[in-house]
Amino acid sequence: KEESPRQASYQKVKEAPGASSSGLVSKEVRGRAGLGINPGYKTSHIKPTTNADNNMTAITTAYSYIICFILLASFAAKCGAFSTGSKHLTRLAPLHSSSAEVTSSQFTPVFDFTLDDVATKRQSAASFERIDDAIMGGISLSSLRDVPDKDYASWSGVCRTDGGGFCGMRTLPFKDSPLNATGQEGIYLDCNLASDDEAERRIWKFTVRTDSSRGEMVYQSQFDLKQAIEDAKKQHADDNTDVNAEWARVMVPFDKFQLVRGPRLIPDGPPLNVTGGIYQIGMTLSKFVMNVNTTELDNFRPGYFDLRIKRIGFYNCHEDGGSNASVSTRITAVPTTLSKEDAEKRRPLALRLLLPIAKLLFSEQANRRRSAMRILREERKLSRARAIMFGIKYRRGSMGLFKSCAKTAGILSVDILRTAIKNTLKLVLLYPIRLLGATIRTVKKAMGMKVKPSLRE
Repeated sequence: KEESPRQASYQKVKEAPGASSSGLVSKEVRGRAGLGINPGYKTSHIKPTTNADNNMTAITTAYSYIICFILLASFAAKCGAFSTGSKHLTRLAPLHSSSAEVTSSQFTPVFDFTLDDVATKRQSAASFERIDDAIMGGISLSSLRDVPDKDYASWSGVCRTDGGGFCGMRTLPFKDSPLNATGQEGIYLDCNLASDDEAERRIWKFTVRTDSSRGEMVYQSQFDLKQAIEDAKKQHADDNTDVNAEWARVMVPFDKFQLVRGPRLIPDGPPLNVTGGIYQIGMTLSKFVMNVNTTELDNFRPGYFDLRIKRIGFYNCHEDGGSNASVSTRITAVPTTLSKEDAEKRRPLALRLLLPIAKLLFSEQANRRRSAMRILREERKLSRARAIMFGIKYRRGSMGLFKSCAKTAGILSVDILRTAIKNTLKLVLLYPIRLLGATIRTVKKAMGMKVKPSLRE
């Protein structure tokens, strides 16, 4: 039989003098690791490599990584990508897309906080839960609440940098199925910053999740709220309308979202794919800039904020010969979410068992007491004993001297127990795990392998 061109080409490659199976084996390994190669790649016909081949391949790979790193570092130093005397990389520019940048758009609200339907308004506000920096020892506090008789909801609170530095909200788990974003190009937000006019002194982010997990790895995208507000003012000024009554429209395309772990970008993370549905939508106000290294905004404004929100939904754009029209469709039904109690019941058993211990060790009240103690000692220059006496006198006016002393003694006992448990866990678990992780990263670096920075860097 005559060979087809594809068979002949394959035979030539197979019989080539430099052809070896080491490259194919590496493809198989990478494919099974889920790095883009077909997991069904068959390798039954491949001969195993020898130890000499593996050693030579490892040495060659290590030298290649070292040479590439030297060249890249030299190029970056010339271009000024690394700032002298700073451990942080250059920050990414905030991402923003306004309604003025597209010719025609269709907007489909998912959560509607206007007065078109009061029941829809209340259900939309009840679909979100807070996720503030208390999970990492902070004392910030925020919530999304329905504002009766107003055509908006209020996401407001106090963001503090003591121990944390961010406030957030996210949807509760959807009850039936994830949100269908097929045919949509991104997420939009109709909002108005009512607390102040310094939106640029905070980092604003949209959050999207494409699986049912509730961990720290999500897709995020920064958006420039200040620019959106200025665009809205300009548009209203051109239309001769009241510039104080404008509502900014923020539009964030799906292709601008990047995979993050906490506030840090995951290098070479897969792009956002919404074909399987969206399991969570959220927002974050933060002092942390999205970057590979932990990077903080220089002039971050802590304190009170109030972002009024009318709608959160999807949009899609299309060219229509120069028209700049936008079409808004009414919401059909608010996605049904689980209640907070039902969401807690669906957590894994191990997590439910560990949560009481976590609440004991990372109590918000304990964080606030620690912050108050720091203020009394550092700013008011009180000793620890005088600070404790100040607390007793403060409570005496509302509960009497005896109850105040008893409460203070109870608080001190719980704090001492909490500190003892924390230190024990650090010695038994945390420090050994950190040492093991540092050892693994050192070995990977020595072998020329790619190493992700730890969350503490």
